[in-house]
Amino acid sequence: MRIAMVTSAPFPPREGIGFHVSHLARALQRRGHQVTVITRGGPAGLSVQAVAGVPVWCAPFLPLYPFHVHWHGLWVDLLLRDLAPRLDLIHLHTPLVRRPRAPLPTVVTVHTPMRADVAAARGDGPIAFLARCQLPVSVQLETELLHGAAAITAVAGPVAAQLADYGIDPARVHVVPNGVDVTYFSPGPEPVPGAKPWILTVGRLAPRKGMADLIACASQVIARRPGSCFFIAGDGPLAGTLDRQIRALGLWDEVVLLGHVGDRERVRALYRGASVCVHPARYEGMPTAVLEAMACGRPVVATAVGGLTEVVNSGENGLLVPPGAPAELAAGLLALLVDPALCHRLGRAAQRTVAERYGWNVVVDRYLDVYREVLE
Repeated sequence: MRIAMVTSAPFPPREGIGFHVSHLARALQRRGHQVTVITRGGPAGLSVQAVAGVPVWCAPFLPLYPFHVHWHGLWVDLLLRDLAPRLDLIHLHTPLVRRPRAPLPTVVTVHTPMRADVAAARGDGPIAFLARCQLPVSVQLETELLHGAAAITAVAGPVAAQLADYGIDPARVHVVPNGVDVTYFSPGPEPVPGAKPWILTVGRLAPRKGMADLIACASQVIARRPGSCFFIAGDGPLAGTLDRQIRALGLWDEVVLLGHVGDRERVRALYRGASVCVHPARYEGMPTAVLEAMACGRPVVATAVGGLTEVVNSGENGLLVPPGAPAELAAGLLALLVDPALCHRLGRAAQRTVAERYGWNVVVDRYLDVYREVLE
């Protein structure tokens, strides 16, 4: 098959959706299929580069809010007009992509519906306010995209259910989760007993990710467990706000903002070395960071939102706590930090869960079934 994937995520990838598209493209290529990725570029003309052996077209993009997606979509349409004779289908990855005008069947993967994303960001200052202003335009784009699709996939069952808000019957949505390279993200040596414990979070510093809740939780954990340290890997619009919160709480030695960690070997080493991994989001589709941590055999404390409720069986392969509740998040972390045997048991079960259900071979098979259904 000859597939064009359209995304708004930057390339080379810096966050979950970009990594999903990149790994899916490479996995399809290994099966003998041809894949081209189309994403955002700068204000200049079209450019093309190879990223991990996948051709990636960067169409011009300008931040002309609230019509930036329309502007980028015009250039994507021009590119697809030229590529269409050499394609069988188009696979679009939300959010922030427009329905293409090319005469080809489309598959749409919903990672995060904008209605749910913006609702989860309520009360988080000017960034959330701008997102709410953008919402009517985003919802119109998503509605047109979904109703024009030959097939729709969602990364988790709860995400599929939320598409009812767009007039889509959840029964016609294929649930295909995010994938993990389980040969790369795999268990390493267990943390040394008695060593200084540290807790890892990997994620974008954006309103719905719950990072402010995590920092409030950190102050409670450190008060009960002196010597604990928190590492937060990722960047985003809330970096300055979170840094000020850390300083206001006097936690500058114990809570470290690492920024974007582009070296994947370092990311893997961070997972493997963590005593516990934590994901404090107020809303999620299917977070790749949690799957990677579990694949590395680490115990995870996560909020019971979105696809996390399908991945984490609380008490069996991790712990779930309510979103927006720093005290309960802290209690979950403390329960693991004082019980190495529980950490080991949950970590081993987590690794088995991901190996059985979220490896790329499993995920690619399910996407290929969707593609074949569309083309037939």
